[in-house]
Amino acid sequence: MTGKVHSNKSLIATFKKVVVTPFLSLNNSQESLLWDQISRHYWRLITCLFWILTAAFLLYTHRHAIYWLSLSDTDDNLRLAEVRDWLHGQGWFDLQQHRLNPPKGANIHWSRLVDIPIAALIAISQPFLGSMGSIRFGTAIAPLLPLGILFFGNALTCRRLVGEKSFFVANCLLLCAGVTLGMFLPLRIDHHGWQLAFLSLIIAGNADPDRKRGAVTVALSSTLSLVIGLEILPYIALAAGMQTLFWVTNIRHAQALKYYGFTLALTSLIGWLIFASYANRAPVCDALSPVWLTATIGGGLLVALIASIRAGWAFRLSAAVIAGLFIGGIFAYSWPQCLGRPEAISPELYKLWMSHVGEAKPVYSRDIKVIVLILSLPIVGLISLFPALWNNRFSPRIGGWLNLAFIFLSALAMTAWQTRTSPAAQLLAVPACCWLIMTLLKKMDKQKTYAGMLGYALVILSILAVASSFIPLKIVEYTHQGHHKPFFKNPFSKGSTLPSHRAEENHKVSENKTPSHPERRCPTIPALKSIEAIPQANILTFIDFAPRLIAMTHHQAIAGPYHRNADAILDVHHAFRGSPEQAENIIRRHAISLVLICPGMPESSIYLNEAKNGFYAQLAKGQVPPWLEAMPLPKESPFRLWRVKAAANAASRQHN
Repeated sequence: MTGKVHSNKSLIATFKKVVVTPFLSLNNSQESLLWDQISRHYWRLITCLFWILTAAFLLYTHRHAIYWLSLSDTDDNLRLAEVRDWLHGQGWFDLQQHRLNPPKGANIHWSRLVDIPIAALIAISQPFLGSMGSIRFGTAIAPLLPLGILFFGNALTCRRLVGEKSFFVANCLLLCAGVTLGMFLPLRIDHHGWQLAFLSLIIAGNADPDRKRGAVTVALSSTLSLVIGLEILPYIALAAGMQTLFWVTNIRHAQALKYYGFTLALTSLIGWLIFASYANRAPVCDALSPVWLTATIGGGLLVALIASIRAGWAFRLSAAVIAGLFIGGIFAYSWPQCLGRPEAISPELYKLWMSHVGEAKPVYSRDIKVIVLILSLPIVGLISLFPALWNNRFSPRIGGWLNLAFIFLSALAMTAWQTRTSPAAQLLAVPACCWLIMTLLKKMDKQKTYAGMLGYALVILSILAVASSFIPLKIVEYTHQGHHKPFFKNPFSKGSTLPSHRAEENHKVSENKTPSHPERRCPTIPALKSIEAIPQANILTFIDFAPRLIAMTHHQAIAGPYHRNADAILDVHHAFRGSPEQAENIIRRHAISLVLICPGMPESSIYLNEAKNGFYAQLAKGQVPPWLEAMPLPKESPFRLWRVKAAANAASRQHN
């Protein structure tokens, strides 16, 4: 019996030494002191190694998709087209996509900031890898750069809010945020990853015990994010409010508020001057423009001015409120058109197009599996948040925790408006989850029995299984056996997700076999070869397919899913939904020479379901109007293609 007890004690001691001690410092053992030194002085190196290993794993698992250049979203494809156009001589400030809606072009509200690393990687590697090889290299590596910033910002936040040793647990938890990590996968070259990376730095800056350094971090990160886009504008506003609140509660933070205000005003002006496109120099509402410079420059200078007030906290609070109301009033008076949705789309455009965009739908409207993937981690974070706030209520860290709470709760609430806010909600749930697990590890370290240690270990594993969606998904699969619903890996695509590498590898099917989902092969390079072989043409095709078409071929299209081009988007919808006569008028007005469809793509189901007798529905049934003639394609091609015949009465049609 004595030997058994000794064996159990030895096992418990070994478990603590290997699993618990590296994260805690409750004793003065040699191992604990060593980990203290490592976590204090080498946490950056460990985080960097963690990022490199994660990046290597992602590159390996996506190697086939990289080879086939299977860009997974419409924005990724258009971003590649924009970068290639820039490398081939298009102007720095010219962000018009001239191969959409020619000859006018499509107005794109992005900036060149995200294009820089992609273009640099392509240009550097092209002499060694060739044209396509350099594009594969650039599009694979570029999304992993903001991933490194994300790991660093997340680790920094948890070190400041939870404890020095929490950084490793924090980044392990980040791997549970599948929707967030989906924004950083190889080939995911759109700007969402950079926005999330800068958001992590904003949270880390407001948690910085050095208020001056934190203020500058928040201001710089806010400016860089605004230069890219307005996606995290609500969180930037909350972070600005928290910077002001730090000063209201403690007058010693006046200098930090000045740093924040002046830095935000100066850097936003510089960022606008360097990166604003020709279109964004006008008072537009959906990008950093003179409209939002009113808030960043005016608001920044105003908070820097009121920071000179030497009075009690009540007077400082009143001054802050008055300053906020003054800037808000100036904004509302100067730009009343920007008080609503920044996209400013018409009701018709919303009904026909935006209402079908997945990322613009509320989370509760999505498939049950998508809901589970999105909300599992935030729900665990929500449960952990309030005990963490209570535990730190008298701590100097409470300001950082309150800032995190406000922004996290806002992101979580906004998922009920649009799904696109859920990656931020997952990211912001990580620090609270990290606090819970570190707390449980401390309790585990105090256990004297093997059963107690095992109990806490099982609790921690269960939390991780729920946060990573493993257990919730298993429950859903069990309760929905035989009940199949559409489920896409990427719930944030503006349109159809592009195929995996398997669709590319299985493109050349034998003649006696029919592929189960031929539409999945439409965006693939092998399928597009026959389209590329046709002389350059202006093509009427699906809105969600147009970015892939112009990125992978030399052809032109009418519209992609970009709200500034409302008329062109409506023309495509009116053509496919309307009568053949209406479609012909639109086609000839846009000088369209080819009509290209891919039956079975998600967008086609919209036209079939909502316009059962429309132009597309008739084409799908084989009812082709006389002004179109079929063009030959390879037998295995998933496309259907028609040439537009010359108009017999062109003069009268032009007059009409």
